[in-house]
Amino acid sequence: MPARPWLVAIVLSLAASSLSAADGKYNVLFIISDDLSAEALSCYGHRECKSPNIDRLAARGVKFTHTYCQYPVCGPSRAALMSSMHTSTIGVMNNGQSTNFTKNLGQRHSMSQHFRDNGYYAARVSKIYHMSIPGDITAGAPGADHAASWDEAFNCKAPEWMSEGEAAVYSNEKLNKDPDKHYGLGFGTAFYAVKTSTDGTEQADHQAADKAIELLREHKDERFFLAVGMVRPHVPLVAPAKFFGPYPADKMTLPPKIAGDWDDIPKAGISRNSKATGMTLDGQHETLSAYYASVAYMDYQVGRVLDELKKLGLDKNTIVVFTADHGYHLGEHDFWQKMSLHEESTHIPLIIAIPGQAPKVVNGLAGQIDIYPTLAELCGLKIPDYLQGVSQVAAINSPETSARDEILCQTNKGKLLRTDRYAYIAYSDGSEELYDMETDPQQYTNLAKDLASQDDLIKLREQLKKQADLAKPLK
Repeated sequence: MPARPWLVAIVLSLAASSLSAADGKYNVLFIISDDLSAEALSCYGHRECKSPNIDRLAARGVKFTHTYCQYPVCGPSRAALMSSMHTSTIGVMNNGQSTNFTKNLGQRHSMSQHFRDNGYYAARVSKIYHMSIPGDITAGAPGADHAASWDEAFNCKAPEWMSEGEAAVYSNEKLNKDPDKHYGLGFGTAFYAVKTSTDGTEQADHQAADKAIELLREHKDERFFLAVGMVRPHVPLVAPAKFFGPYPADKMTLPPKIAGDWDDIPKAGISRNSKATGMTLDGQHETLSAYYASVAYMDYQVGRVLDELKKLGLDKNTIVVFTADHGYHLGEHDFWQKMSLHEESTHIPLIIAIPGQAPKVVNGLAGQIDIYPTLAELCGLKIPDYLQGVSQVAAINSPETSARDEILCQTNKGKLLRTDRYAYIAYSDGSEELYDMETDPQQYTNLAKDLASQDDLIKLREQLKKQADLAKPLK
């Protein structure tokens, strides 16, 4: 009996829609946002800021609720992510040390390089390793890239703080508005916002989405590891005016202000705050408006890439990862931005959507350094023995289990040990913070001097010492 034409067409269509994962391997689309608070995403519970495209990825993927970065600053966190090594191990403990990555990694392979060496086409679009924002974007420069990670790398060049539209500054940095210079102008930390009068196509994240779509079309018939960096919501907070519309400043809700909140926080734990940066109450509301607009604009670009992935049929054999380099304070404890070892600064979103996998929520601990071994195992690749992260595949398969008991995060001021129950912070000056995250998730009560908590404190000190010993520099 001759084959029915319609049946042949269906079979051919299914075969051509994508390379199947019968060989045990998937494509990887890796998307990372810059300076994104997990708490600012609606899929992580935010009531004001809306992220519909990231939400729909979470709705079909595995959402990790307790993932922590290894250093709450861009350069070190990205070095940890791409090497699956602690920042003290890879030797990148501040943004200025980002160029140490290539030398210290040596003959070891970065995450994308490992995929590349296993036959994948690997490409970088915009910021994956450290870039100075906005300087490397206004200059169209690659930042502290690692050449061996990629077959191709693409930079974006955009106007950033020079964008056309309504601009305002809400903090007290001294800004140099020299359009011919790119670095040292003060915009990298300033709460400077631009409500652009354009449609946003000139901005870096729109360009990144355009290039990602182009590369998906070009490489749809081969194995690929496509890494796409979104620079928003890193300051300057730039987005088209329509994205500001849903977030009027006078309707934005600041975190609660608790009397005496800083009384039990050591001096080393007092982070960048509104008083030090000259942010008025109105300025704080305006900053939230601009930050949420930037998140919404970034989310829109993520949606464009996800739509193209589905249109090409690549959602059937492509693992999609969405994460951020670190967290971000938006007024909690009156702290703003990153660099703190408190929850909002260290907690990051992590969503991994796997073809054929039912949506799940993993509440067990995870680290940024776990992404590399997790993706390697999911794609059937050997996990290099020098990685310090652990694969989260067992937790993905059985969300009631946990892949790790603790995770370490560091800054130049101290170290955080996060366990299922506790957040313990030890500063280099000897001061400490201890929070019971089950009863005090907002970290209002420091238990380090609480007599009833001393047995737990002693155990946590020992756990932290063991983790710090494991994070020694490479030889």
